[in-house]
Amino acid sequence: MYDDTNTLLNEIAAGEDTLIEFKEVVWKGAQPKFANSEEKAPKAIGEVFASMANTEGGVVMFGVRNDGVVLGVDPSRRDDLEQWVVNAAGDQCVPPILPVTDWVQLPDRGGDLHLCLKVTIARSRYYVHQTRDGRFLQRVGTHRRPILDHQLGRLLAQRTLLMPFEERPVLGATMAAIDRTRFGAWYERQFAKPLAESMDPLEQVLINQKLAIRTDDGLRPTNLGVLLFGERPATWLNGAYVDIAVYDHDFDDGNTRDSHRVDGPIPEQIEQVLRYLRASPMMATQSTKDGLGRRDLPTYAAEALQEAIVNSLVHREYEITGSQVRIFLFPTRIEIWNPGALFNTLTPENLYAGCQPS
Repeated sequence: MYDDTNTLLNEIAAGEDTLIEFKEVVWKGAQPKFANSEEKAPKAIGEVFASMANTEGGVVMFGVRNDGVVLGVDPSRRDDLEQWVVNAAGDQCVPPILPVTDWVQLPDRGGDLHLCLKVTIARSRYYVHQTRDGRFLQRVGTHRRPILDHQLGRLLAQRTLLMPFEERPVLGATMAAIDRTRFGAWYERQFAKPLAESMDPLEQVLINQKLAIRTDDGLRPTNLGVLLFGERPATWLNGAYVDIAVYDHDFDDGNTRDSHRVDGPIPEQIEQVLRYLRASPMMATQSTKDGLGRRDLPTYAAEALQEAIVNSLVHREYEITGSQVRIFLFPTRIEIWNPGALFNTLTPENLYAGCQPS
């Protein structure tokens, strides 16, 4: 947006509107602030980014005064400002927004050039973004306004139904995020022939399996592709891992006997968790002794344990970022917690009464 310098200057001269906003940057120690603003800068820029993404996208010009005068930013703080912008887009917006940053030299009214940071926010195709404190905003002219409930419902329905979460491209990821060796091994097991013998090129095979998708900026891995074949899915999907806590007493007080984090593709997470639990000395067993000798019987049936672990990972809501599957191993029980809620309007009481999701 506004890729031509003359077009950008004309837009700046015309003033702020729905698609462009100006920010004069001043520094307080190591942190940027916005001149003539009492708002905390991270919170304010998170609101701007979220409202633009929820509307038609837009551009934020850092180094331009709110009346359109080009002042520039301190060149010595260039890297600091760019990193701050990227961090704010990730920390202050839910789900995170991936801004496009571009440093440009723009003339002031006297013709002198100044360094400015142009940040482009794309219109969100698959999400409705919230601010960190849970507000849904939209851009109305130069203002940020709450999205009304009836509008929010329609917007959520439109963007959610447009494409399931699993098939959406992963923000910021390239195709290198999918491990080709893992995918090749799966393909051979699935189709009983090597990937090299496929009649389709690799890109098309990945697209056919919903593991990649073509976007405006090229081929991108989908959330499903990263979850199944990514070396570390949590790099792209915050919380896509398992935390295990082991206690030698019957309540969760943080004083663990052991703890372990499991990362990697979902199939490997399942195997790692089951392997850890089977090997844990805290897994209770029942021993019997007869004429054939001693036999140790595990307290938990292997099939039931596997089913519980598989369900916790396959049916969790990966759109809930920053929250992982948690497994608590106590002397008398195992508790498994995963992010998300029951399907639609189901309640535990419905399930105990025999109700099934439709």
